[in-house]
Amino acid sequence: MCVYDGGMRRRLFGAVLALLLACGVLATPAASAVSPPAPRGGHTFQAFFNNHTNHSLTLKAAHLDKGCWNIRPPQKIPPGQQAATWILVSCADGATNGYVTYTIDGTGGQGYAYMPFFVPPPGGDPLGGTQAGGLFKLDRVYHPRGPDANYDLRCLSPAC
Repeated sequence: MCVYDGGMRRRLFGAVLALLLACGVLATPAASAVSPPAPRGGHTFQAFFNNHTNHSLTLKAAHLDKGCWNIRPPQKIPPGQQAATWILVSCADGATNGYVTYTIDGTGGQGYAYMPFFVPPPGGDPLGGTQAGGLFKLDRVYHPRGPDANYDLRCLSPAC
């Protein structure tokens, strides 16, 4: 004979709920309030930054007017580092725009790399120039199959 025990049912439900939370299947309200919302939208923009100098770079600013960060730019890029990466995702109207700026360490504040970008909704042409200060040159090369870009930072003097 089986006797119904409401307390046993609540304990079983509580144990299953605790297991789902522990395994990450469910998120607690506190965790979801701290975590950023998952990016929604159409397309992505991926930047590959190549530091072809003997200087480390330090992130000064990473700003978005539109879009969401999927992967934020790294705080530091070591000398000779190939392909530091950041990724943006369109969130609302399909466009992403903003800028990323690095200071070039050991240049007394004269060296910097500034990368503004505007990636329109799919089908439009991406825009954005580059600027570098001091004895540095920053080139941007677009990928032929999308809005992604390579940024190449080089020194204009053999001394750096």
